[in-house]
Amino acid sequence: MAVITISKELGSGGIDIAHQVAQHLGYDYVDKHTTDAIFRQYGLTKFNELYSSAPSFLDILNADNLLLVSMANEITEAVAKRGNVVIQGRAGFAVLADYADVLHVRIQAPLAARIRQLTAQEHIASPEAAEERLRDDDHVHKMYVQRFYNKQWDAPENFALVIDTSAVPFDAAVAQIVAAAQALAQAAPGTNALTTASVAVDPVLASAVDDVMANPPFMPPDPADS
Repeated sequence: MAVITISKELGSGGIDIAHQVAQHLGYDYVDKHTTDAIFRQYGLTKFNELYSSAPSFLDILNADNLLLVSMANEITEAVAKRGNVVIQGRAGFAVLADYADVLHVRIQAPLAARIRQLTAQEHIASPEAAEERLRDDDHVHKMYVQRFYNKQWDAPENFALVIDTSAVPFDAAVAQIVAAAQALAQAAPGTNALTTASVAVDPVLASAVDDVMANPPFMPPDPADS
């Protein structure tokens, strides 16, 4: 079994690619809607608000926010323990960085290409407005990952695969990720390698994850979130 995390830039097509990878491999697909549903069932509701704004230094010292991030990490690890899953977003590459059976993928594109895609998809009035939204979204994610995980959101060394969708067609990107995941699933981890099978999951959380994964929340696709 293997776990795939996909980190994407807004306007790069990452969500579409993540969905296609999950469908091709027959893996479960987990995104913010899935983790939010698990949060609600597990009794926490504030994480989405925290994740949607760039944290300040005071946020790091706020015990409630630290608890929410800790719980989000537990949810990601609990989902990963199930295996055969594609986890899109939610800093999955940072949370699961130390596990040998996890493939970390980044989907990106040059800013100009992302501006064109976002402008066309949302019928935004001007490229300047699209650029502002993209830069704001990038900033939120960069600050969140940097301040809560001490990692660079867009650093290539955090990923096994970095794919530029302005140069690589979506179907080729899917094929690359699928091949890498299949190779990882067949590889034997080292003797002392840490794998997601070793994750200890609270029984109440495990039950919440099972319930939500059995009945995943349906959310209409948001073209601008691709």
